Amino acid sequence: MVDRDARDKAAEVLRHFISGQIYNYDFEDSEPVTKDPVIHAIWESLWPFYCDLRKHKMKGEWEIPGTGKRKIANWLLFLYTNEDYSWPKISYPGVRPLKHGFFAKLLGAHRKEARFLASGQYEIWPFSDFDTYENAKKTPRLLANGP
Repeated sequence: MVDRDARDKAAEVLRHFISGQIYNYDFEDSEPVTKDPVIHAIWESLWPFYCDLRKHKMKGEWEIPGTGKRKIANWLLFLYTNEDYSWPKISYPGVRPLKHGFFAKLLGAHRKEARFLASGQYEIWPFSDFDTYENAKKTPRLLANGP
């Protein structure tokens, strides 16, 4: 289910957050209320990038490294599409694979993650396939100023 208004709002807040324009607490409080699952998946995936115990912007010691920015650029690109999010539900989907300790393995977390990663082309998450990803790159909605 694509919620165009929520995705536009989410993309705006995300851009402001990763560029260091707003504080982490403002980012957390700005998650759009929606049934569009990609928005919550992205918000949850960003949590490992910042501290939720003290107020800060994504600058200086908190600036996201280049590889992280490239990953987040794909998330923004997806938010500007009208593609359905088709990945299965899992915690922190945008920062997989995770290292699983003994208890996580005992509970089967590694098997759940393996099923998740096999659900699409993970290197371009939240896109699930290269055709959709390449099409989105060719026609970026934000740069094209289109609907």
